[in-house]
Amino acid sequence: MDEVSMSNTLGLDDDLDPVEALISLEKAFALKIGDDEAASCSTVGHIYDLLHSRFSTQIGEPGSCMTSMAFYRLRRCLRAMHPGVEFRPDTQLADCVGWNARAFLGQLRSDSGLRLPGPQGRWLSGVGCLLLLSAIVGAVIVTAIKGPPIFYLATTALFVVGVASISLDPGGLSNDCATLGGLATKASALNYGTLARSGGAVRPKELWDAMAEVLSGLSELPKSDMRRDTRILNQKV
Repeated sequence: MDEVSMSNTLGLDDDLDPVEALISLEKAFALKIGDDEAASCSTVGHIYDLLHSRFSTQIGEPGSCMTSMAFYRLRRCLRAMHPGVEFRPDTQLADCVGWNARAFLGQLRSDSGLRLPGPQGRWLSGVGCLLLLSAIVGAVIVTAIKGPPIFYLATTALFVVGVASISLDPGGLSNDCATLGGLATKASALNYGTLARSGGAVRPKELWDAMAEVLSGLSELPKSDMRRDTRILNQKV
């Protein structure tokens, strides 16, 4: 198999990754995807065709720009949080975020009613992941050698501290959400179905872009590289 065909995939593993992708799509587009429908989708094009069929009655109908809808809703909330600040699409959000992006996004999510991306993990999350990995490896070794109870307590402690480190990481904004316009673009994709029901215009290109945005959160393949024939799962060689 050549390198091009190997790279033309979302790289999802045939275990829990497809389930996570399915849940993400259902939440973003406010719909339910049946088991048979999911099983018939082996490429990104198949997913798009499924979404297109679900929104077919709305395609071409008059409506508002969904990115603008998300922008105005977010701006209204930000103005309440930071009175006197003029928020434009190119406004940098760093000063509004402060040191805790997790709390900032949580409040903005609650006030706006929009699904928003999570914070980007920092060093504390990295430490937490290393501790979790150490705990799992340690537990396997201790079980294999039938080590004393104190070893089990040690691995349990590592696991607890690792989970706590990840959950307490204040995080930061990703580069594509550094401005209000970037965050609004991301939010319009993550709330596509809800915004469409609220008068948003459904257009084929924007539908594709929203789908690619959602899938890019689960894949290392850039959304700009996704094509109709891009496969969902890793191809078995």
